[in-house]
Amino acid sequence: MGSLSICGNFREHNEDNLYAADASSKTQLYIVADGMGGQHGGEHASRIAIEVVSQEYNKRFDHTLTSRALSYTLTDSISQANQEIIAFSKVQPMYSSMGTTLTAVAVNQGKAFVIGIGDSRCYRIRANKVEQLTRDHSMAQALAEYGTIRQDEVKTHRYGHVLYLYMGSRDLYTSMPEVRIFALLEGDRFLICSDGLSGVVSEKEMLTVLKSEPIAQSAAQKLVDLAVENRSRDNITCIVLNIGRMDQMVPAATS
Repeated sequence: MGSLSICGNFREHNEDNLYAADASSKTQLYIVADGMGGQHGGEHASRIAIEVVSQEYNKRFDHTLTSRALSYTLTDSISQANQEIIAFSKVQPMYSSMGTTLTAVAVNQGKAFVIGIGDSRCYRIRANKVEQLTRDHSMAQALAEYGTIRQDEVKTHRYGHVLYLYMGSRDLYTSMPEVRIFALLEGDRFLICSDGLSGVVSEKEMLTVLKSEPIAQSAAQKLVDLAVENRSRDNITCIVLNIGRMDQMVPAATS
């Protein structure tokens, strides 16, 4: 696993946050959150999201959980974090407009559990192909799905970065995205990133970097460097996750 988060060349502070389980952790959870709200509000929102989701998930996790139970554990942890962000914004008026995106990947028993809220993304790289596993919750993407604009217009549309669903919104109570579950294959790679990277680095460029750099941390560094080179105007955060042998990823039964 490799991870990196930088302020970038055009922002005064970093409103992104990430969480990546280390090798000794019993859970394999990876999260990227991209805060918004100004006056450091986004930084607070993304930090709360990362801290609460990871703490709640790690507290409730058991490797014997069914896929349905683990999915619920993940979404309930996100709901808890959403409540805390809303509560904090109420007691701190200067942060009343704060919110954050969140994309999480949990790995357990040969499966990846993926959920995205907002426009941070998760990609899977398999068999020399890049596939976006999360759906952006931007107004422009919604217009494309309704057929009002073409999909190729989304990136440059004036509502391309206007989100209708994010953490810190009451709408999340009734519109929680489903957790998508994917069977893992040895050699799969996952990229979780904020739009400071996905907004300026094309899928073709992602594939080129990830094909040429097998070491996860080096790949993360090269992707962030490429985002800077492509003149990203946002904070830049990513996690690169390499999937190894399945017998090394499923915990052994204990008596």
